[in-house]
Amino acid sequence: MHKMSNLEYSFLVSEFGRSLNGKHFGRIRKIGESTYRMKIASSEIICELGVRIHSTKYIEPAESEKFTEKVEKELDNARLIEIRQINKDRIVSFVFDKGELIFEMFGPGNAIFVKDGNTVCAHKYESWSDRDIKAGSPYKPPKTAPSQALEATDKYIIVSLMKLPLGKDYALEALSRVKIDEKASGNSLSGNQILKLEQEISSLVAQARPVAFFKEGKMADYSLASLSAYKGLEMRAFSTLSEAADEYYTHAEKPNPKMEKLQDRLEKQRERLSQLAIEERAGKEIGDYIYANYQEVEKILALAKAGESEELEKRYNGKIDKKEKSAEVEL
Repeated sequence: MHKMSNLEYSFLVSEFGRSLNGKHFGRIRKIGESTYRMKIASSEIICELGVRIHSTKYIEPAESEKFTEKVEKELDNARLIEIRQINKDRIVSFVFDKGELIFEMFGPGNAIFVKDGNTVCAHKYESWSDRDIKAGSPYKPPKTAPSQALEATDKYIIVSLMKLPLGKDYALEALSRVKIDEKASGNSLSGNQILKLEQEISSLVAQARPVAFFKEGKMADYSLASLSAYKGLEMRAFSTLSEAADEYYTHAEKPNPKMEKLQDRLEKQRERLSQLAIEERAGKEIGDYIYANYQEVEKILALAKAGESEELEKRYNGKIDKKEKSAEVEL
């Protein structure tokens, strides 16, 4: 099941803004366990927390609950001032003249109504070390916002790209287009490779347009770019991302929650294994170097144990820290 990415939420915010700004709030209803449908003027907007937000033409049975009743009371005939994406993260805020309805779309997601900067009510109340989602508390988005620039480290380059406000599919596509292995260490890339990668990312964002991929007449996925992963499938353009998403989710097979949890856990384990592989490789390189220079290392250890600071500095540009009981040299 496709879960919308930062780039897709950014695109939707612009898309919504062109058609909804200045319009009046109508109602909000609950469709399922964590799915809401909101009406603004004549537009119906569906939000499945943690998965998607888009306008829809498919109307499902809905009901009221305490959260939706409170939001409707607060936003009665309110005018939409703007729709914004907070910190380029997976957080979409509908700002009305009577309050702010915020949809946090990371993890399992949440819906929060905020007025004058404070939380009035929420789909669920939560608490972390740095913020609280509870009635009366100031609303604060997570501190762990996406990075605004590529930071190449000794980790796999895909790990660094995942910190940008893109999404994994677009990160992998950028790497594919510049022919860089996703498991290449960031520090191993040349300046020219990094420049080409940054240019490709900028191009993906600038040229974003809604398309969908079809296999044997059935929609397999949607995107904002032609993806190498779907090479060979039929690709069709859509006028809006909402239209593409609406068709996809309406006809997609409903996911198994237990299977999704297992897949998320497997993905995290794969990322951890990737990092351990890098650490193992770095440790092996250090071990091989020490083995190849074993005699010199023995001499250094002997000088350090004897406290020969002057000799250590003279021969190896080194120094002894007696307080920390350590020696630092250059080889």
